[in-house]
Order: sequence, then structure tokens, then C-alpha cells
Amino acid sequence: MKTTVWRYMGAVLLSACMVLTAAAQEKKMEKTMGAMKASVQGSFLKQSADMEKKFVDLAGAVPQEKYAWRPAEGVRSVAESFLHVAVGNYITMTVMGGKVPEGVNPRELEKSTTDKAKIVEAVKKSFMALSDYVKSIPDNDLSREVDFFGNKITVLEMVMFASGHQHETLGQSIAYARSNGVKPPWSGM
Repeated sequence: MKTTVWRYMGAVLLSACMVLTAAAQEKKMEKTMGAMKASVQGSFLKQSADMEKKFVDLAGAVPQEKYAWRPAEGVRSVAESFLHVAVGNYITMTVMGGKVPEGVNPRELEKSTTDKAKIVEAVKKSFMALSDYVKSIPDNDLSREVDFFGNKITVLEMVMFASGHQHETLGQSIAYARSNGVKPPWSGM
């Protein structure tokens, strides 16, 4: 009888330790995920703000008459290249679950205008929409899978994709600007 009581108490004590350990691990995981989210969001938002400033500055430096220029037939024009980053911002945001602002049609945006002022506003609006959405992503959504052109990827991977797309498109826009004799305003060369 004593042995049974001790075994029972041992099992209860072991169960209590397991529950407390699991609770502590869960709390640690929540803290880690929260820190990761803050780190991911913070890093993305910092990079995205830098990209927005560079796009706006570069768009301002390119003369209006160069906005229709394209390096070859069938390739994006200067205007389309600037608007392409806005389209990319909206597409990645909607894939993650965000909503495009009223009156914006990403499918038509890239070819919608060659007007410099309208393009700068469209770029700014897209960066604001994407940044606001990324700020609102709940911790547990970072690992949620989404469909991106037939591929299953996580929301975190979409955030990283958005950053990569912004950088890639800026590179294209810089090449276009330099091809037209325009030096990026932030560049010493």
C-alpha cells in the first residue's frame, strides 16, 4: 500500500513538473515569436522606408520627358518600372491577406500613367499600404501558409519576398536612370 501511494504521488509530482515545464516553454516560445516578429517587422519596415525614399528621390530626379523611355521594345518604360514596385507591393500584400486601397487596380496600375507626380503618389501610397499591413500581422500569422502563384510559402517568406522585390526593382530603376544620364541623388558616383 505504501508503495502504491508513493508511486501515485511520484506520478502526480512528475505530471505537475511536466505541466509547469510545458507552460514555461510555451511562454518562452511566445516571447521568442514576439521578438522575432518585432525583428522581422522592424527590419522590413526599416528597409522598406529606405526603398520608398530612394524610389521617390530617383523618380524626382528623372525628367518627365524620360518617363516614356524604354531600353528596348517590349521592355518596361521608366514609368512602368516605377509603377512596377507599387504593383509588387500590392500583390505581396494581398497574397498575405491585405486589402488594396479603394480605387487601386494593381492589374492596370503599371500602364496607367506616365505622369511623374501621379507615379510618385502611387509609389508612396503602395509603400504606406504594405507597411501598414506588415505592422498589423499577428505573431501567429508569420508561419501561416499562403499560395503565391501556385507555391505554398509562409507569410514570413512573403515579407522577405516583398523586400527583395523592392530592392530588385530599385536596381532596374537605377539602371534606367543612369541610361538616361541621371545619377541617383543618394549616390556619390
